[in-house]
Amino acid sequence: MLDNDPALSLKGLTVAYDTEPVLWNVDLEVPAGVLMGVVGPNGAGKSTLLKAVLGILPSLAGAIRVFGQPYSAQRTLIGYVPQRSSVDWDFPTTVLDLVLMGTYGRLGWFRRPGNAERKAARQALERVQMAEFANRQIGELSGGQQQRVFLARAFVQDAPLLLMDEPFAGVDATTEQTLVDLMRELRQKGKTLVIVHHDLTTVCEYFDQVALLNRKVIGAGHVSNVFTTELLEKTYGGSLNQCKVACRQFSTLTSESISRNQDGHADD
Repeated sequence: MLDNDPALSLKGLTVAYDTEPVLWNVDLEVPAGVLMGVVGPNGAGKSTLLKAVLGILPSLAGAIRVFGQPYSAQRTLIGYVPQRSSVDWDFPTTVLDLVLMGTYGRLGWFRRPGNAERKAARQALERVQMAEFANRQIGELSGGQQQRVFLARAFVQDAPLLLMDEPFAGVDATTEQTLVDLMRELRQKGKTLVIVHHDLTTVCEYFDQVALLNRKVIGAGHVSNVFTTELLEKTYGGSLNQCKVACRQFSTLTSESISRNQDGHADD
């Protein structure tokens, strides 16, 4: 892993369900140490993109590299927070055990988590304000609490690249802000976060980079360069109501506020 390698590089990625292409010839580079939002209309392939990177879905064509190497050689460098709707919340495991799963990649298949790993898991739960729920069954948690637990697992895993699929879905405004603060903390520690996001009105506030996706990449890069009326209209086509709201919001942002959000990241 070299310092100048992008955290994630996709070249010509094509994915299909049966014979229907979902992603077509996707090229995308995610620099290390950024918070990147992936936005686009329903059915644009956003979740598919993350699953293809992880090998959960096979790709028909293209290359996927993580810090300059194939995913197969770098799988322990990626953390993943799935959509809440895809998780079996009736699975009989506790909050603490779920967080401990983040240590498995380092331990390997034949070692069990010990005192050091349990201490780290409890500390991670404290960071996301969930320590008091350590022995609770995961299905008993609210949506926001479940997302905090998955983020605690990401803290324990300590992966330099974190993929998150709609982490703000179904959470209240207070929890959403808490999650954003925790994500910024991870970025400040040098982590790279790629987050599927549906609310265009918060893109400028939450992310320093954005990828506009509708089966292919319409644009990607710093929010100030990519989150424009022209590219949003190309991305969303006829579904422009939310797009227009976001464009109006974007036009009122000053370069100073965008600069603060980018937290000192320079243009590539």
